[in-house]
Amino acid sequence: MGKGVIGFINYWYFRYLLVTELYMVEKWERVMFHIVILLLLSLLSLFNTTVILGLVSWVTQMIFFQSSFPETAPSQAIHGEL
Repeated sequence: MGKGVIGFINYWYFRYLLVTELYMVEKWERVMFHIVILLLLSLLSLFNTTVILGLVSWVTQMIFFQSSFPETAPSQAIHGEL
C-alpha cells in the first residue's frame, strides 16, 4: 500500500515538473521557485481573508441595515426627505 501511494505521488510530481518545465532547472532553483509560489499564495490568502472578507462583511451589513430600517437610509438623509 505504501509503495503504491509513494509511486502515485512520484508520478504526479514528475508530470508536474514536465508540464511546468521545472525539470530543466537545478534543484536549488526549483526550491526557490516553490518558495516564491508558496509565499505569493500565502500573501494572496491573507489579503483575501482580511481585506476582501472584511469588505464583503461591511457591504452585507450595510445592505441589511438599510433593508431593516428603510426610513433612515442614507439616500433619504442626503435629499432631506426625513
